[in-house]
Order: sequence, then C-alpha cells, then structure tokens
Amino acid sequence: MKLAGENGVTRHFLLDIEMRLSPHTLTSYRYILTLLTETLELVCKIIDLEQVTVIHLRQCVQFLLTHHIQLEASRRPPANGLTLSISTIRGHIQVWKVFFNWCYQEELIEKNPVVRLSAPKPDDRVLPAFTEEQIQKMFMSLDTSTEMGFRDYLILLLLLDTGIRLSEITGLEVANVHDTYIKVMGKGRKEREVGIHPDVSKLLWKYIHKYRHPKDPDEKILFLGIGKGAGVPLGQGGVKHLMDRLKKATGIDHMRLSAHVFRHTFAKMYLKQGGDLFKLSRELGHSNVKTTQIYLKDFNSFDARKEHNSYSPINRFNLKKQLKNKKKQN
Repeated sequence: MKLAGENGVTRHFLLDIEMRLSPHTLTSYRYILTLLTETLELVCKIIDLEQVTVIHLRQCVQFLLTHHIQLEASRRPPANGLTLSISTIRGHIQVWKVFFNWCYQEELIEKNPVVRLSAPKPDDRVLPAFTEEQIQKMFMSLDTSTEMGFRDYLILLLLLDTGIRLSEITGLEVANVHDTYIKVMGKGRKEREVGIHPDVSKLLWKYIHKYRHPKDPDEKILFLGIGKGAGVPLGQGGVKHLMDRLKKATGIDHMRLSAHVFRHTFAKMYLKQGGDLFKLSRELGHSNVKTTQIYLKDFNSFDARKEHNSYSPINRFNLKKQLKNKKKQN
C-alpha cells in the first residue's frame, strides 16, 4: 500500500481521525505525515507502508536533525535556518506513533515499526518569558481609544491572564465568556474552564458591547477582524500579525513575541505569586503535570480558578489608571 497519494494510507488515516481532532491539529498532522513520507522516499527510497521499519524511521529522525528542510511539505524554514529543533522532532515522532499504531490496529501491517522507536533527548533549557517592563511597553504601544487598539490590548490581557493557546484564543466564542471564567476548547477537543481577573472581565464586557461589530449577526467567535477583514473571525495569522506590530513598536527584538511566550509568562508569574502547580496544570489544559513542570524548570515551589484572582499577573498592572492616562493623552 502506498503511503502518499489520493489513495494513500496517510490520507485514509486522516479521514478516519478527522472528527476527533481540531482543524488546527488536523492541519499539523497532515503536514507532519507529508514530511515523513517525503523523507522516507528521499532518504530511504521507501514509498510503501509495508516496507517501513524502525531503522528507516531512525534514519528519518537523523536526517531531520542534521539537514536543512527543503522538502515540498516544508512550508516555512526552521527557526534556526538550518534544522528542525529537537522539541519539534519529538512532536513529529508522537504523530508518527499515532499513525503507525493505527495502521497496526487496522491490520494493515504485521509489525509495528514505532514500538522500538525512541525520541531524541530534549534540550535542557529554560523557556523564555516576558519581563514586566516588556509587557508594559507592549501595553503602552497600543491606542486603546480606537477599536483596533482596544481589541489588541484585550487580547494581550487575556493571553497574560489565562495562558491560553493561540488556537484557543482565536476559537473563543462569545457564549463561553462568563463573569469569572471563560470556556475554551483545547487539544483533543477537550473543553475546560479558565479563570479571568475581574478587571479583564469588565473589559471583555466592554469589547463585546462597544467594539465588537460582527458582519454576521449570528457570528459566534469573540475576536473579529478590523479593516479589510472587518467583522469576520480574527484568525491565528491576525494574532501573529499583532505580535509582529508589537515587536516593531516596542523594539523587543532579542526574543520571540508570540502567544506561546505569553503562555510561559502567565505560568511563571502565576507561580511567583503563590499559585499551585497542580491547579495551574489544569488551567493550562495539560493532561499531565509533568508537562507543566517542563514549562517551569526554573521553579521549585508548588487553587486554580477559585484563587485565580489572587495569583493573576493582572494584579501587577493598574488597568484603570492606564486607560485614564490613554484618554488624557488623546
């Protein structure tokens, strides 16, 4: 059986699991499996499922670790301009294992090649986080008297206050915004509640009733585009564009500006203010607290929604004063 193509095994696998994955995760699976099939053909001359062995998969891992990716599936170059990071490859291997386990369970192969496949050891490094000064710079670079400025300011506040993922903030619906918490759809279509600070709750209400102007009255998504994409859902590209604008406006050019770094920042500041690791893990949507510990290697101290207000990073910023100062400046 061919791995790729219209009747390839990977395509039938993706069709089978489509309803169990979010659109974002499905896109990621498709990309990873396309890259795998291209690498197997290029490095190992393998195009059929039955031919794949653990040795071939190990060769693919080594290739991805040591070569600049210029294959058809690679839509953008790796961050370092040369190779995929170890953490990225570990994520790829997780998808490979899901795929080959599915093939084995469907009796498409007699031996499962991923049983003895080990992932490379992860980098032992501390993940980055924003400083209070950097966050203040981002806040002050936005004109909250405008529709776009207020929306962008609120996006930053929500990322900082909750640590939700990029896909979760762009998928957040108005109906899931409550006075003291929001409901988000996380990985694996798992819904969870995340606490929000009272000041953020007030600004969410103001955005919904004053600044949110949907093109379709029945639009469910909370954050909408402005300008050319006015009134339609703000996609992940829109949030990334916001981060690019912030980078230029603030001069923070020595580190990455992204929703993911806000996620790390939320977690670290939450713990610094006395939050509990296990309850933080629930708010972040981690299925295992060990994942949360990887985020927070520089912490050793060990509450989620009910005590969220006590530990939220928003306590460090006087939002009322900032908004008043903005009005005076304008």
